[in-house]
Amino acid sequence: MSSKRSGNMVLAGVIGAIAGAIGGLLLAPKSGKETRDEILKLAQNISKQIKTNAEDTETRAKQVFGEASKSAVDKYQQIRSTIISKVAAVKTAGNDIDKTNYSKIVDQVISEFKDDLAVTKLGASRMADQMKKDWEKVKKALATEEKPKKETEKQV
Repeated sequence: MSSKRSGNMVLAGVIGAIAGAIGGLLLAPKSGKETRDEILKLAQNISKQIKTNAEDTETRAKQVFGEASKSAVDKYQQIRSTIISKVAAVKTAGNDIDKTNYSKIVDQVISEFKDDLAVTKLGASRMADQMKKDWEKVKKALATEEKPKKETEKQV
């Protein structure tokens, strides 16, 4: 091999390494803190969009648990918050959320809380139904969240 040819190969290797490093830096995922902050922000925005007043929350808790005690309302809010957080995490990870995916998230969270709730199968089913009724509000919240991102991407 001639020295000119080997010099070109070394140069190509160096250029390739530099291009790879730059590409890696540009395409690297966000830090864990940035990702957590983004999930939290999205969850807060979704919560604002689908917020219910205290009376409505008590009514929903009563429909699910048969009572509107403080513990029933707290458990209802905890389950709802967990669902919103999971939706935000899935969306932040870059996955689309449609009605089917949202329903799967609701079912997963309800199954996680089943033992904790010590509710009947009917109670868990009622809770899932209540949460699935929020789909249109969640969908609207996600759509509002995507608009600023698309506008920011256009500016870049």
